[in-house]
Amino acid sequence: MPNVCYSLVKRPNPLKKNAPKKFYAVVQKSGNMSYEKLKEDISFSTTCTPGEVSLIIETLLRYIREGLKAGQSIYLDKFGQFRLSFSSKGVENAKDFNTDLIHGLRVVFHPCKEMKPERKNIVFEKKATVTEQKALLKAQLKESGGNTGGNTGGNTGGNTGGGDESMD
Repeated sequence: MPNVCYSLVKRPNPLKKNAPKKFYAVVQKSGNMSYEKLKEDISFSTTCTPGEVSLIIETLLRYIREGLKAGQSIYLDKFGQFRLSFSSKGVENAKDFNTDLIHGLRVVFHPCKEMKPERKNIVFEKKATVTEQKALLKAQLKESGGNTGGNTGGNTGGNTGGGDESMD
């Protein structure tokens, strides 16, 4: 079973501004799955060719976009629900409102129960934050006189997908 990596980040409590900062776990992604890899994997486990898989996915996405533009929520069994959301500037009087005040249009996805992984089926592994990795590399460079053995790619190992120290 693959591990889900995390790092600890010290943050203030947004609800209690004056409270002391605490450490919170933050997901450290292990990489990205490309559209090509997804198509190949689906093709391998079905009778569809990668081209057929692509056609199906692209058609699904087109109909999801059309439904969203029509103001519909799109519910896919065993997957989840897509819906539009937005913000707007406020006005004192309702008659002063116009659609130019609407901004931040976004698509919200809510996974269904079947899509949410169960906690008991996940193994968590602590990784260093990007800041900690940089400090370690700097210390290694200082110790070795600036040469870490020819690694010109800049990857110090550890967190292979990292850098995401924000809350998702």
